[in-house]
Amino acid sequence: MGEAAAALPVPAQEAAASAPPPWADMETDCLAHVFRRLDLEDLAAAAPLVCRGWRRAAADPSLWRALDLRRDHVARFMPWAPLATAFARRYGVAGFALAGFLRLCVARARGSAEDLALPPLLASPAADLDRISLQCPRLRRLALPQLPAADEARLAELVPRWPLLEHLELDAKPSASFPALAAQLGRHCPRFASLKTSGAVKPEDAAALARSLPGLRSLCLDRSYLPRQELLTILAGCRGLRELSARGCVGFDEGDEEVARRGARIERFDVGGSRLIDELQDELAAGDELCDSSYVDVM
Repeated sequence: MGEAAAALPVPAQEAAASAPPPWADMETDCLAHVFRRLDLEDLAAAAPLVCRGWRRAAADPSLWRALDLRRDHVARFMPWAPLATAFARRYGVAGFALAGFLRLCVARARGSAEDLALPPLLASPAADLDRISLQCPRLRRLALPQLPAADEARLAELVPRWPLLEHLELDAKPSASFPALAAQLGRHCPRFASLKTSGAVKPEDAAALARSLPGLRSLCLDRSYLPRQELLTILAGCRGLRELSARGCVGFDEGDEEVARRGARIERFDVGGSRLIDELQDELAAGDELCDSSYVDVM
C-alpha cells in the first residue's frame, strides 16, 4: 500500500488520504447483514454513530425483529451500566431507563418485531404493554415477567392484537384471569402452540387449558403447584401435546402410574422431581426439629 501511494502524484495521494473508508460506501443491505451479529446495545449506541451509512443500516427494521431484553438485564439496565454510560456520553441522555430503551427498540422495529422478551424491571407495565400491543402486531413469541394483578387481568384484553402469536411465556401464571387468557388465545391466535408458566394450577385453570387450547403442542409448568387431578384433566383435554414438562411440581408423584400411562403418548414427557406434597412443609407440620426459632426468624 505504501509503494502504491508513493507512485501516485501528490494531489492524488491527498485525495486518497481524505477519501472515506471503503466500508462507509457498503450497500445498506450488506451492512445490515453484518449488523445482525451485533447486540441490541451496539445497534443502538455504537453503530449509528460511525457514519451516515452505518446509521441508516442500523435502523433497518429487520435488525430489530428479535428483542430479548431479559439477558443479563440487571447488569445491562442499571444507571451505572455500560449501556447507560454510552447513552449519556453519545446522546446526552441524563436519565437512562429500560422504558426508554424499550421505546427505542420498538420504534426501530417499525411494527416488524416478532420475538419480544421483557425483564422484571418495568416501571410502568400497563403503559409498556399498551405500547407493545399497538406497535408490535406481528409478535410470534412473547415473554413477560410477573405482572401486577391489574395488568394480569388486562393481558387477556390485549391478546386479540397479536393474531400471529405462537408462544407465550409468563414468569407467573395469572391468578384469577388465566381462564379468560386461555379463552382469548384459543379464539384469536390460531397458530398458538406453546405455553410456559409457573404457579398454582386450579381446577378452572386446567379446565380452561383443556377446553380452549386442545391443540396446544408444548406446555411447561415446571415448579408449579399442580394437583394430580388437574394434570390428568390437562392430559385428557390437550390431545395435541407433543411436549409436556412438569418438573419439580407439588401435587402429584413423579412415579404415579396413571400419570405415566396418560403421558406415554407424548413424545417428550418429563415430570422428574415432582412429589405429592411439599417435603419441607410436611416436616414442619409434623413438628420436625428443623422448625426452631431461628428458622422461623429467617423465614
